[in-house]
Amino acid sequence: MAEPMYTVWVTTGNEALGGTDSNVYLMLYGQNGQTDWILLPPEDIFAFEQDSTDKFVVQAPDVGTLTRCCVGHDSSADSGWYVAAVRVQHIASGKEWRFEFNEWVGEEEAGRRVVCATA
Repeated sequence: MAEPMYTVWVTTGNEALGGTDSNVYLMLYGQNGQTDWILLPPEDIFAFEQDSTDKFVVQAPDVGTLTRCCVGHDSSADSGWYVAAVRVQHIASGKEWRFEFNEWVGEEEAGRRVVCATA
């Protein structure tokens, strides 16, 4: 049986130098467990730019109703990133969750490479 598919929209905030070229990852938590870190591969060099939203379709185990979402990056390039929000839709059911971050992710900017938010 194939794993559930999710559509994920990641919004980078409109903060100066808020975009990143680092590899970005997502972890979903639900009532039935959590996923591993999921790489969100950019489609082009303009992914995760300031004041933009990027869309991804990912396969992940069904963790039930989502309760928490974490995003982070590997600090491989332009590490400072201002993540505004993440919206996740379970494609089969149409259920959606929105996670508000409005935080910096980056060693220099915030002293961390991962932030989490609850639904």
